[in-house]
Amino acid sequence: MFLFLSPSVNGSLKGAYVSQVGQNADLPCTYSPATTENLVPVCWGKGPCPVFECYSLVLRTDGRNVTYQTSSRYLLKRDLHKGDVTLTIKNVTLADSGTYCCRIQFPGLMNDRKSNLELIIKPAKVTPAWTPWRDITTAFPRMLTTKGPVSETRTLKTLHDKNQTEISTLATELQDMGATTRTGLYIGAGVFAGLALILISGGLILKWYSDRKEKIQNSSLITLANLSPSGLANTAAEGMHPVENIYIIEENIYEVEDPYECYCSVNSGHQS
Repeated sequence: MFLFLSPSVNGSLKGAYVSQVGQNADLPCTYSPATTENLVPVCWGKGPCPVFECYSLVLRTDGRNVTYQTSSRYLLKRDLHKGDVTLTIKNVTLADSGTYCCRIQFPGLMNDRKSNLELIIKPAKVTPAWTPWRDITTAFPRMLTTKGPVSETRTLKTLHDKNQTEISTLATELQDMGATTRTGLYIGAGVFAGLALILISGGLILKWYSDRKEKIQNSSLITLANLSPSGLANTAAEGMHPVENIYIIEENIYEVEDPYECYCSVNSGHQS
């Protein structure tokens, strides 16, 4: 990202360049040599360009090659022999924020070309969906102010607070989802345990009833086996509930005298 700013007192302020932590930042600086024989030395320093040389020197060239660099993170990756001395800072951090001076040292007194460039480093973008339980926004609010007649002040506090709010909201939602899931699991486990208890109780009751019935049947068979034949007969007789009552009707025989029947009586010595 490029922000145009007004020129400063000590050289032209080319603008502000925004990058994120972990990325590579490019600070452009060029000149146009007539030939390869006209290459001139260049120095890069951190801080506004002074009257001579560069403060906090980070890189220097002799026109054709890099002769000094404070770290391998500072590179000239463009075509140095065509006057492109753009500074590349690899894997930037928040500490790399600030003003950088590009000083092209043309021959002659007070003939140097000075360019001040502002580098603004933002914290890396946070992905709270993957790590909601961690506060990975370790960057503290920084006040970024550009130098010159027109000053622009920016703060990262709003971005930091927004990230914190999003992380807190997402963490709360995930906690609520987890609580709902646990409640559902508890209810399901309770129902399953209740059904299992009912099935086990029913099985035990059925087994007890079956064993009791079998014992009663076995007891009856043993009792019958131990009875004598007469006992079996009595038992069978006792088992016959219907009783037949036999009624005997005696016939009375009545004799009737016949009035016409003649009786003869023999008296001794007489005939009637």
